[in-house]
Amino acid sequence: AKAIKPWTDAYNLVRPHSGIKGLTPWQRVNNLLGNDT
Repeated sequence: AKAIKPWTDAYNLVRPHSGIKGLTPWQRVNNLLGNDT
């Protein structure tokens, strides 16, 4: 359980995803909410 938090943080907050134009999932959510990065 301790190992999953660093992984999910990196996956969602740091790692760019090619399927969403190089954004992180967190950036994508912010953009959808109108807080464009």
